[in-house]
Amino acid sequence: MNTTQVQQKALDDAIVSPVDRLVFGKCNMRLKTDIKPKEATFQVVLDALALTPFYRAFLITADVPAIYMQEFWATASVHRSSIRFTINKKKVSLDVDIFRDILQFCPKIPGQVFEDLPLEQDILSFIRDLGHTGDITYLTDVNVDYLHQPWRAFATVINKCLSGKETGMDKIHLLFQIEYKDAKKTNKMSYPRFTKIIIDYFMSKDLSISRRNKIFWHTTQDDTLFTSMRCDRSHES
Repeated sequence: MNTTQVQQKALDDAIVSPVDRLVFGKCNMRLKTDIKPKEATFQVVLDALALTPFYRAFLITADVPAIYMQEFWATASVHRSSIRFTINKKKVSLDVDIFRDILQFCPKIPGQVFEDLPLEQDILSFIRDLGHTGDITYLTDVNVDYLHQPWRAFATVINKCLSGKETGMDKIHLLFQIEYKDAKKTNKMSYPRFTKIIIDYFMSKDLSISRRNKIFWHTTQDDTLFTSMRCDRSHES
């Protein structure tokens, strides 16, 4: 390392010790917009996603200092309806409204607020109506292999982009991961792409947060891209 890199590493180590850092997991893949999938159902799913208000969540990314991502997970805690954490030892707070602004979610009708999420049983009922052929009692029982096309393809794209997994229905909401972070079963950092866009948002709002010479940054080139999917029709009727 050159002198500047050594100095930068010392600054990073003062924020989060190397022994306390997490490995960046290969998850929440980013969709590539110019792909031409061979699977016809996959193309239908991509076209349908492009019409939804949450499509940006599959595309958005940012370049930020990797140490701030580590600091986020080292300091984040749930406080009522918000997440508190630090960036370069500066305290900030993230709530649902800010996260919605980051992803540019908006109600379809101007001035209309979002409704509460449906109850778990209502979600399970809807999944059964889509033709889920397996036994499901809880959301964690849902397996996309037991859904017919195009619903299996749709669920696969969402799961892979947000959780990095091709099957199953994991808890993909950031608040859940923060809430249970003290009971870690892995040393991997979940949702690194979402962590990046949160850090980038607060950095853009507060120019006093150091850019740290743009050394040891996590960039868009570090993102995993979701460019293809193989659809297995063995469970179709």
